[in-house]
Amino acid sequence: METTASGGDGLPAAAVELGAPAESGAPGAVAAAGAVTAGAAPAEPRAGTAGAAPAGRLDVSGAFDVAGPDDAPTLVFLHGTRVTRAMWKPQVAALADRYRVVTVDLPGHGALADMPFRIPRAVAIARSVIERTGGRAIVVGQSLGGYVAMELAAAHPGHVAGLVLSNSSGEPRSLARRAPRAVGVYLVDRVAERYLGRGAPVHPDGPAFGPAPRATNGWLFKGGYRAAVTALRTSFLPLLAAYPGPVLLVNGADDPLFRRGERAFLAACRDGRLQVIEGAGHLVNSEQPEAFNAAIRQFAEAVFTTPAGR
Repeated sequence: METTASGGDGLPAAAVELGAPAESGAPGAVAAAGAVTAGAAPAEPRAGTAGAAPAGRLDVSGAFDVAGPDDAPTLVFLHGTRVTRAMWKPQVAALADRYRVVTVDLPGHGALADMPFRIPRAVAIARSVIERTGGRAIVVGQSLGGYVAMELAAAHPGHVAGLVLSNSSGEPRSLARRAPRAVGVYLVDRVAERYLGRGAPVHPDGPAFGPAPRATNGWLFKGGYRAAVTALRTSFLPLLAAYPGPVLLVNGADDPLFRRGERAFLAACRDGRLQVIEGAGHLVNSEQPEAFNAAIRQFAEAVFTTPAGR
């Protein structure tokens, strides 16, 4: 298959327009060169191909990794605030034998730390990555990533075979009313973000997996404040209700703030199910990775064996 990608991993370069973000689904929000090529599965995750972006656009192809067989069903993982795609290491290690596992940095975080966070921009990046890694995927989002996933699924349901929403079952506006101090931490920490930016290293000898509530992969990010403010302005239940496909809600048993809305979010799903994992809080994927991975695998097997999920 022909490709104009500039690297050797078969993935085309991706670029996002600079300046004002395009609305979800707007033509020209994301541009790419080339087509996806098939090949043998790599032993290690590989970054999206870096290529020269057109003038006025920012190349984002270094902001996602791919692991697993090229011809396998695709799982796309979207992280929460103030972490990076590195938070999904336990899932990459456990699921890349059977699935094409794609982990993405959202705007304001990781490789895109200098790109202001906007939900339409995050959706455009996620959509572009899906188009370049199979065209259709189960999208797994944790916290902020779950809210981006809902917007993506409502705007582009044909790209989303299923949704896994981890610790995202609460309207941010309602959460702010119920726990103003928790939200205030994100808003007050803007001062630290302005002064520290990307300069707050995590101890290099820390555990490879496990909770990292402020940062993953070594840095404190500037995107947390903007992401929190953006989420507070959006209603997500209507977006979830608009998505016609299967949804799995996964919450840690010890995450009471986000569990308060889980029944309302479950009721909004057209084809929903809820799984609560014991011994975990808000970072269930790293606090109980085996249980979380088992839930993902079971859901993926069910989705990808149905005609609608293929």
